[in-house]
Amino acid sequence: MKKVIFALFLTLPIFAFANDCDALMKKYEAPEPESKTMKQVERWVSKKVKDPKDAAILSECMVARAADNPNQVSVAGK
Repeated sequence: MKKVIFALFLTLPIFAFANDCDALMKKYEAPEPESKTMKQVERWVSKKVKDPKDAAILSECMVARAADNPNQVSVAGK
């Protein structure tokens, strides 16, 4: 039982982070990170997002999903 409760506490922040990321991507009308490189994502965030807290969250989650090479299926976060 303790392991189940502990596992729930570990997964809650992950779900909250994912929801924040999706909400922020919709709020700022972000491009799909899978079609951009990490540098392109970082440039887009620095130009479009003025709130530093939002920028940090959005940059981190988008860079994790950014493509190593947008012409291929490889993803940087994997």
